[in-house]
Amino acid sequence: MSERLPPARRLLYGLGAPGYQITERIVVNIALYFYLPPAGRGLVAQVPERIFLGILTAFGAAMLVGRAVDSFADPFVGHASDRSRARIGRRRIFLLVGLLPLAALPVGLFWPPGAPGSPLNVAWLVGLLALYFLFFTVYVAPYLALIPELAWDHRERVRLATLLALLGFPVLGLYGSAWTWGYELGLRAGLAPPDALRALVVVSSLLALVLLAFPVLAVDERRFARGARADLPFGRALAETLRNRPFRLYLLAQMLFVLGVNMVQPALPYLAVAVLGRSEGFAGTLGLVTVVATFAGFGLVNPLAQRLGAKRAMVACVAVFALALLALGTLVPDAPGGPHDGRNLAIIVFSLALMGVPIAGFLILPQVMISQLIDLDELRTGAKRAAIYFGVQGLLTKWIYGAATALLAFLFARFGASPGDALGVRLVGPVAGVACLLATGLFAFYPERAVLAATAVGRARNGRRA
Repeated sequence: MSERLPPARRLLYGLGAPGYQITERIVVNIALYFYLPPAGRGLVAQVPERIFLGILTAFGAAMLVGRAVDSFADPFVGHASDRSRARIGRRRIFLLVGLLPLAALPVGLFWPPGAPGSPLNVAWLVGLLALYFLFFTVYVAPYLALIPELAWDHRERVRLATLLALLGFPVLGLYGSAWTWGYELGLRAGLAPPDALRALVVVSSLLALVLLAFPVLAVDERRFARGARADLPFGRALAETLRNRPFRLYLLAQMLFVLGVNMVQPALPYLAVAVLGRSEGFAGTLGLVTVVATFAGFGLVNPLAQRLGAKRAMVACVAVFALALLALGTLVPDAPGGPHDGRNLAIIVFSLALMGVPIAGFLILPQVMISQLIDLDELRTGAKRAAIYFGVQGLLTKWIYGAATALLAFLFARFGASPGDALGVRLVGPVAGVACLLATGLFAFYPERAVLAATAVGRARNGRRA
């Protein structure tokens, strides 16, 4: 009989989330700024900025290649984890293999071997991103698969998902936009702009390594995890997963929402410099608005999910997020003290504050919804196949992470991302907002009541047989 995870071990497990999120923010946010900086900021573009095939830049193509490796690896890693017989645990063995490369590979991005704009730098970027995202999958898919195995009912899962969000979100905020504070601190210390970014990345990666190690030490699966090992061959396991119609609907909605969410954070430094006429450090102040609002949002999302269910809470969150994004499209480029400056500040502060509750929901509710689907699948197949569900989700949504970065790079290169030429930055909010509006409609059709009812019937039948 499995034991319930004690609070101290639960906390140590949760610290893995900020660990991998630090590395992802380095790759998605800081690397974008390093490789494609705004003009006049002391940095040189490390890869060509020209557009090819109508929409792609070198950075966008490299990110898509990395995400393609990541997405294709997801179901294979998930299936291998579900079937693993490792003595230390079918999830822990993957965490152990992935933690060192996951922390180390992002550092290499900031030492490209060639001259700025050279093909060698493009090759370096593609290779390191592919390796990074491969090991990201090796660690994160089994890590997330532990959620329904460590938390056995709806209430516990909401609590565990909330803990991961509370621990991970400060990282999303700090490394999503407030990394610019650390960058400016390095500049004030006399470092050149490239060296200030490198120092920030090295310190961040060391911190990530420590955090990533905690779940390996804390979670003894033989004592605390509940779920039977899966024996289905890969082809059948993948087919069984994709046959789940509610899961397909959930995935499509999640893909559109992920697109919108992942276009916002990397754009904040560009909004600060190109639209508001301020320094990169001001993006950290803007990000802090969302951080504070999101912490307030956690206090609303948890009881909302307990009372209304994950689906209705998610629909409300995505709709509000879409409205906040669309409001960013009304910003007018100006300088501090200019005729539009006060209006711009009011709009952006209001929009970023309004995003707080939806972001809290995004960090909690998808974990609860996919756990519902995993429970229903377990009753049908007799095995806890959590990792392949997270793997198939990654197979599809991680293309969207890459597409979000590629779309940003295209908007910036095609329409401008510098002071006096900022249309590309201004388009980010409307484009992301439309994606989230579409996601709202799809989440509304997710059949949560039917999924929970079928799960309850299956458990009752199993109970009678026992």
